Amino acid sequence: MSQFSADDEAELQSLLRHLLKSVKERISGAPSVECAEEILLHLEETDEHFHNYEFIRYLRHYVESVLGSVIEKETESCTSAEGQAVGSGQDTLVQTVTRKTRESNEYKKMVQSLKNTMMVVVESLINKFEEDQMRKEEMHRKNQHEQHSSHYTDNCSDSDSSFNQSYTFIKQEQLQVIAEKLDPSHPKEVRWDALQTLCCAPPSDVINCESWTILRKHLSAALADPDSAMSVNLILV
Repeated sequence: MSQFSADDEAELQSLLRHLLKSVKERISGAPSVECAEEILLHLEETDEHFHNYEFIRYLRHYVESVLGSVIEKETESCTSAEGQAVGSGQDTLVQTVTRKTRESNEYKKMVQSLKNTMMVVVESLINKFEEDQMRKEEMHRKNQHEQHSSHYTDNCSDSDSSFNQSYTFIKQEQLQVIAEKLDPSHPKEVRWDALQTLCCAPPSDVINCESWTILRKHLSAALADPDSAMSVNLILV
């Protein structure tokens, strides 16, 4: 069967997440998103443990279960038809079987099914990542507020002021300005001030704002910034 069940998708998501965690240091050390993609694309060539990852084992078993009988059938067909023996003609036999397998309906259905399933798996991982980030931000603000409240126990007005500053309602126009200030072309001080202001806004307002696409892009750039403490501070936030 080339179709994936809901349980299969959940397992694939777990295995893919584990794979990404295993190569996290290599990806996070990449100077750009494009370089990180190149690392993943050539992982088999550069990672000696590539074939030991459970995600890779799962995919290999899946391909073998779907195409095993097709490959066996085409191999027997080509061998009996051409009478090829192991030797100089071996490459020709392999190429012929590979071509016929790729042209089979089983292969086309398998590729389409795998593509659709992985799109769902990756989208789900991205959503979970964003949810985790929101929870971390909310927890950080909660802890920050508790620290402020504890520090100013003798001054209620200062505590109230600290709380209000932690949960500031920011208008769409302000978020757009913040997104512009976070552009990597601006000085570090300007971006840092914008980031501090952004951290005072409710996460749900930020993610649902009209400027979220630009904000997300600039925040990713800040995480990859190698010349300042911007990336470290953003992770701590």
